[in-house]
Amino acid sequence: MAEVLIDLNEIHRCYGTFEALKGISLEVEKGQIFGYLGPNGSGKTTTIKLILGLIRPSSGKVRVWGEDPYPEDVKALDTRRHVGSMLEFDGLYEKLTGLKNIVYWAELYGIDGQRAGELAKNVIDSVELSEWADVQVAKYSHGMRKRLALARALVSDPDILVLDEPTVGVDPESRYLIRNMMKELAANGKTIFFSSHDLEEVQKICSNIAILKKGKLISNGILRDVISQFGKSRLFIRLESSADADSLTRKLQNMGYKIKLEGPVISFYPKKDFDAFELTERKILDTWKVGSSLEEVYLNLVADKEGEA
Repeated sequence: MAEVLIDLNEIHRCYGTFEALKGISLEVEKGQIFGYLGPNGSGKTTTIKLILGLIRPSSGKVRVWGEDPYPEDVKALDTRRHVGSMLEFDGLYEKLTGLKNIVYWAELYGIDGQRAGELAKNVIDSVELSEWADVQVAKYSHGMRKRLALARALVSDPDILVLDEPTVGVDPESRYLIRNMMKELAANGKTIFFSSHDLEEVQKICSNIAILKKGKLISNGILRDVISQFGKSRLFIRLESSADADSLTRKLQNMGYKIKLEGPVISFYPKKDFDAFELTERKILDTWKVGSSLEEVYLNLVADKEGEA
């Protein structure tokens, strides 16, 4: 049985009369890259604060590395040594060099000066910032700051990484580096919990996802299973001519929805009672299906009836 490193059980969290989280439960196992998704205001940041021990739940149990992650608990400090975090606000000291930022963070974990310096150089090298190690952070680009923040999260060699929007607004090179580092870390047994709006990125690297909406989990499981359960395949039909396609498009109004016509190619989502044999008299050259993307599944799940997300 896989080891569970993050365990949230029936978590409620209130801010006054506002209930930000409404009984969420989820487990994150060792070695998973777990994507945590949801619209702004759905409760993602609150969940991250709970995992990091920055706030307590109003009710329910939080377990990180098998323990409560809160300061007054006996094992809380030891538990926190197992967790590295990279938040949307990086909190880097701009007047310090990249290297000094990481050394300072390492020393906060109780690592001595010489060892802290060695570890800092190693993690800076891992995010390809060695040439900038002695440059003040104020001169770093946004993507470089993200990479340095990731290096800071790694300096204590944590077993769990909690990342909030790790690739938002970064250049393609930094996005590629961060994505590949996450995959390599997970392959080496690290557990990664991260929040992101970059659904294409999530689909590329996540093993499991949870989708949050208005404080409630609306989906939680293995990524491919979530897409299979809530996704729909789009059917493409290529005809001999655009005129044939235009004629067939009118007929398809009662057989499918979200119909698109591009020259001689029609694509649509078939209705449940769709009968392909009704199309056999047409001059069809080819047909094929394309499965749903995570983006399509996500938008279908989080959209309100009014179209809001």
